[in-house]
Amino acid sequence: MTPDWETNAVFASQLLAQRHPRLVRELGRVLSDAGMKLRFLAGTKDIWAVDYAPVQVSLGQFVKFKYAPDYLRNSHENLITGDAPFRQAFLRGMQRSNIVLDGGNVVGSKEWVILTGKIFQENPRRKPSWIIRELAKLLGAKPLIIPQEPWDPIGHADGCVRFLDSSTVVINDYSQIDPGHHSQLVSILEGNDLQVHTLPYCPESQAFDGLDSAFGLYVNFLRVGSLIVVPAYGLPEDRIAARRIRELCPEAIVATIDCSQVSREGGVLRCVTWAVRL
Repeated sequence: MTPDWETNAVFASQLLAQRHPRLVRELGRVLSDAGMKLRFLAGTKDIWAVDYAPVQVSLGQFVKFKYAPDYLRNSHENLITGDAPFRQAFLRGMQRSNIVLDGGNVVGSKEWVILTGKIFQENPRRKPSWIIRELAKLLGAKPLIIPQEPWDPIGHADGCVRFLDSSTVVINDYSQIDPGHHSQLVSILEGNDLQVHTLPYCPESQAFDGLDSAFGLYVNFLRVGSLIVVPAYGLPEDRIAARRIRELCPEAIVATIDCSQVSREGGVLRCVTWAVRL
């Protein structure tokens, strides 16, 4: 897979600019300071760009999975974005897969692709062994399955863990919230020779249209090339999270953007962006 640190362009839904103009202005400014611009996808039906966008495998190679999440079926099917936004020239060779998979449940490095077990729930007619083999073939990386958060019906890996480099990951600090889940997650990651570090985790009990708030979630940062944009919420933990990432990635440019408003709709910076290498 193409890791975040090899990307050089960022897209977002045009709907994000309509619904969260201040966030888009701040994100555009941060990207501009780093020599990039924020590009927009037309024809989307929701703001969560990474979920319905193709997954990049290598330069010029993308896989478009089937976007049909169970949390949108029936009552929210009108929010399922199709292929219309992805007719750019650089996607002409895009491969398609009938595996149901959100991009938010794909966290990759060149060697690994981390997904939660939600991948099996979303594809009940497929044998797990077949899914693992097919994902390895499509993405050119070894799938590593982690448990989804017990309280989270969405089941996205990018709300739990992120790569900082090929051998280092950061996870939410679940130790006070669910020690058992924390220990299980760390055991799986360290058992596959990954160095594990924690970021603060300050969830709140609030839901928007049936989806839990992402307020207080820091691992869902945007990374594009050497730039890391960390969500902020007006909490003391904002500085702790940014400082920890600076310590772990001293070569990176680390910025913060207030994400309080969008987080209460269920996601933050990686959720609303699509970082690619062009």
